[in-house]
Amino acid sequence: MTETAADTVMDVKVDQTTETTDILPNQTIYVNNINEKLSQKKLKEQLYGLFSKYGTILEIISSKRQKMKGQAFIVFQDITAASNALREMNGFSFFDRNINVQYSKNKSDAVSKLDGTYVEKKRERETEQEKRKAKKQDNKKSTKQSKTTSTSTPSGNVAPREAPPNRILFVENLPDNCQEMMIQMLFSQFPGFQSVNMTTARKGVAFVEYDDDIKSGLAMSHLQGFKVTSDRPMVISFAAQ
Repeated sequence: MTETAADTVMDVKVDQTTETTDILPNQTIYVNNINEKLSQKKLKEQLYGLFSKYGTILEIISSKRQKMKGQAFIVFQDITAASNALREMNGFSFFDRNINVQYSKNKSDAVSKLDGTYVEKKRERETEQEKRKAKKQDNKKSTKQSKTTSTSTPSGNVAPREAPPNRILFVENLPDNCQEMMIQMLFSQFPGFQSVNMTTARKGVAFVEYDDDIKSGLAMSHLQGFKVTSDRPMVISFAAQ
């Protein structure tokens, strides 16, 4: 295994010392509390000499990186060898340190190649990148759809117009038989109300006037989408000047 690959494995397994009771017996053991003064070459040589008596060792993984020092992974050919090594070597004094030995949380590349489940790290990273890219695109689509929905009414056929805030509101999507008195009752409950004007040239619309744009904006925020009838939510915007 190359140095880069070893670093990747060590990064994945840096939290190995937690929640060990749930780890199932496997061919790889994790060794930590190793004397950090040992060079990587000497460490591997000494570990091989110490653990090879329990069975065939496929691989010893360690890293030169500072935060990864003091730990290593030893991959045996079979679980029996790994189990015997763990049982007898846990707590063993190794270069003035009592080492901790436990089963590894993750399967090593060497074992994966033996059982046919190995996936190259490069391809694995590419797959993760593809997943992240797809997720990002989905999020963009969701955001776009959300924006589209927010600018349309539940009926989907009328959207609020865009105009600078002012004291006159333009109300649309009213029922054809809607009376001026009904609109006045709705909008007069807000401060600053002055008048309602329903046009005869076009059904289903009205203009509502307030003292200023702050009061008209307050009324709009409260009544936007209010259903005069069950299928006709009001669409309110500032009137074009």
